[in-house]
Amino acid sequence: MEIIRCPSPATIASKLNAIIKSPIKNHTCDFRTCDIENLTVEIHKYDGQFMIRCKYINNANTNLTKDTLYKTIYSIYLCKNTGKIHYCHAQCDGGRITNHDNCNVCCVSGVQYESERVRSWQISSRCVPTVIQDKRDPNMFNRDSNGRVIKKGTHNIKVTQCIIIAKEILNRLLFSRTRMQSEEHKYREKKKHAEKVVNKYRRYCDRSNRPKNYIHILTIYIHTLKKKQSFTSLICKTKEQQKEIIENYTRLIITYWKMFLNKTVSQSNTFSFKIFAPACLYIMRSGLMMSGIFIIEKSRYLESALPEANGLHLYNINKPSLTQGQKHILKCIRETVENKVLSPKQLSDYCKEENLKLSI
Repeated sequence: MEIIRCPSPATIASKLNAIIKSPIKNHTCDFRTCDIENLTVEIHKYDGQFMIRCKYINNANTNLTKDTLYKTIYSIYLCKNTGKIHYCHAQCDGGRITNHDNCNVCCVSGVQYESERVRSWQISSRCVPTVIQDKRDPNMFNRDSNGRVIKKGTHNIKVTQCIIIAKEILNRLLFSRTRMQSEEHKYREKKKHAEKVVNKYRRYCDRSNRPKNYIHILTIYIHTLKKKQSFTSLICKTKEQQKEIIENYTRLIITYWKMFLNKTVSQSNTFSFKIFAPACLYIMRSGLMMSGIFIIEKSRYLESALPEANGLHLYNINKPSLTQGQKHILKCIRETVENKVLSPKQLSDYCKEENLKLSI
């Protein structure tokens, strides 16, 4: 399909509707009941013409490569049950539900948008999001008999809540039943692949009338299994070891959270700890070093033990929110150092001091 101008997602959605011609009209799609597929649409520019490459749009031009790729669109979804096409955007016709972050989520694609605001001709009646604050004494559980705050090894209500969330996220990512099932699935897939390679060798011997070498078959099978690393041994821990690992990394997450709030130039007061915790864990896989000093320490254990980011939906973690959280954390720390508010050495020393105060 050749077009002079670059087509918009709405134009592509209309073209797909005309090609598929869904016979069902009175149907409301929902990701909880329908089988929704996210269509990847590539727009290529070749010889001054724009060409569309998609699953349901045939393109006879074989010269389309990565060099001719102009744009990729990920906002078009297909309901496999009915064949209906949905172009998801902020004002799309998909239903809306409100998630835990008080944001609107499309009922077809699951994409999160900003909170809804009611517009009115009266300024006083305009609805704006509000934050409910707990005005009780934040250190009410950390005072001695004289009313003085015990600073060593204590934390307030908010920090206690963050500790509970961090422990729950760590347990879900490392030692949950879902994680074990995921590793078992990976091992079964590796085993199937190794058996295919062995069968390929056996067919080769049969065609060429050669004897089958049993030692060579074992070598092929073991080599294929070992080719893709398995980290099952890192998550098969005793209850005591699991508790120790969770407490150690919870202490680090709370330390970096305090550093992020108190020492960086973060201007976002609505940045959720539920987004910060997994984002910080994935930053710790490689660490954050500036001027030869680790501000966020690198963890060799998390580098291998954390699940792949593409499968985070299995653990109720949104991958786009994780990526956005990582970018926000790195941006705030980078601006803090570049604007000479604090040096990397000062940030690192602050993290070490706060780590010693915490008692999980």
